[in-house]
Amino acid sequence: TGDGTGCGFGNPEVSEEFSDTVGQIGDTLLISRGKHTMRAGFKFVRQRIDTFYSGNAGVAGQFNFNGQYSGASEADFILGLPDQVQGGIAGGTWGQRASVISAFFQDDWRVTSDLTVNLGLRYELNTPWEEVENRQANFGLISGTEYLAGVSSCPYTNCKALYNQYNGITNFQPRIGIAWTPGGKSTVIRTAVTTSSFLEGTGTNLRLTLNSPFATEHDISYTASQTPSTLAEGYLPFNNSTGNSLVGASLRIWDANLRPAVSNQWNFSIQHGFGQSTTVQVGYVGQRNTHLMVPIYANQRILNADGSTSPGYYLSGNPTLQNEIGAAKLTASVGNQDYQALQVSFQKRLSDGLEFLANYTYSKCLTNSIGYYGDGGQASTSIYYWPNTYDGKSQWGPCYYDVTHAFNGYVTYDIPFGHGRKFGSRVNGVVNAIAGGWQVNTILSFRGGFPYTIGNFEDSSQTHGTVPRANCIAPAKVFGTLKAPSGGYQWFDPNSYAAPPLGTFGNCGVGTVRGPGLHTADLSVSKSFAITEHQSLEFRAEAINFTNTPILNAPGINLPSGQVSTGNFGNGNFGQITSSQGARNVQFALKYHF
Repeated sequence: TGDGTGCGFGNPEVSEEFSDTVGQIGDTLLISRGKHTMRAGFKFVRQRIDTFYSGNAGVAGQFNFNGQYSGASEADFILGLPDQVQGGIAGGTWGQRASVISAFFQDDWRVTSDLTVNLGLRYELNTPWEEVENRQANFGLISGTEYLAGVSSCPYTNCKALYNQYNGITNFQPRIGIAWTPGGKSTVIRTAVTTSSFLEGTGTNLRLTLNSPFATEHDISYTASQTPSTLAEGYLPFNNSTGNSLVGASLRIWDANLRPAVSNQWNFSIQHGFGQSTTVQVGYVGQRNTHLMVPIYANQRILNADGSTSPGYYLSGNPTLQNEIGAAKLTASVGNQDYQALQVSFQKRLSDGLEFLANYTYSKCLTNSIGYYGDGGQASTSIYYWPNTYDGKSQWGPCYYDVTHAFNGYVTYDIPFGHGRKFGSRVNGVVNAIAGGWQVNTILSFRGGFPYTIGNFEDSSQTHGTVPRANCIAPAKVFGTLKAPSGGYQWFDPNSYAAPPLGTFGNCGVGTVRGPGLHTADLSVSKSFAITEHQSLEFRAEAINFTNTPILNAPGINLPSGQVSTGNFGNGNFGQITSSQGARNVQFALKYHF
């Protein structure tokens, strides 16, 4: 298929099988002694992954053409000159195993009648992923030496998993919490600090089980200065005469010091009660996450100041391997994230037929990694890998789900008319059946837009990188719901962006444009009709997106080929919103209770 800016073929129906199971056993002991309520326990979790995976490109592979040779992707296709060729993974089912071993102790100490202190300590150990029949391989990050699982002569503490088991200080995770009610009255002050950890999942396509000699995948990219073998030649790297399966192959590399992510969290809040049913709470929440998983292109070349490139840092101890492979995908726990938020909550518990909750959050989230699964829907940025492998700092920006302002709330109200209610308690049965006993419910959601990163999708740096960012040639300008000549909305000005010159990275930052927010209200009304003492019929009418407010999808955020000219509102759908979701949906229901 082709659209003038890129085309390709392949990627047929992919055959995959995921048979994953988790078994666990644990127990908790509770001891009460005076002012202390103590808990101690353990948990053992066994994780099993049994997978058949043929690769992202499918069994038969994929050929892409971006027009870098002739100026048009369709012409490159006719010439048989691809910019990227992928071959599916040739390998069978593999099974990985790992365990999570944890134990904890916690003491809830009632110091005085108005002061409670929670003290706890948890120990958690994540064992590395081993393959049941040692069918996996890793490569030295600098040396390029290949190590096979189950062979004792390896540089790792675990020669089956082929990376080191983490046994550091953050396996010990303290918890401290304080709740204080000054004077034993209606105000409560709470604060807490905690540390926890979690071994993040990684992409199935980046597991060590997919390395040669147990499995082989080819993924070769070419720059405009390189001439690939043509399709008519049968694509030589797939049929090389050397018998070396690493020629043109995709390597998966795991950092020797891969470790669980660490999350440090803290909060402080003040809650005050008004009467018997209403409370207001104001709080501050902070979180600092380190050692997040990041996928990195380890075969990217280094961009020099004069625009030329030189061999990359990774695999540099083995130049032959570095030059003959198609791609090297590194998994490393080097990502960070910061989150800060002010949270306000106003709640009324059910009384006099009325119940409601309103939450407002003012927050900021920053990170240098979108994560393996941090993509999709309105939050899509499509930049999983760092555009510049050697400059993770340039990837620091808003989290893909960052929203500055968010409000959520609900209201439930029993209309005070009918039998057993404040008004009309003695009306006749007909009037009560029609107008009495109704309940109204509504859910409100309002938030700002998600951040978007403008992508370029052309390797302007000529470093064999992936998904570089565009050049910002003017300040970002968001039009909002400005009608586009071709239909839809021209959400932002495309003339603020251009393709970076050859020999450079795009200078745009992360998350420089905000997309549309969300403003919705759901409404329902219901009534119960008594039939007998033990039987009733409930009627309910519901309207999802009651106001029929458009829920706009994301704008096109990937720069078309070439610089966008002044006055041209986009090539294709760049900067435009052309679809929406969530039109009003009305439904009715009857439920019989007996």
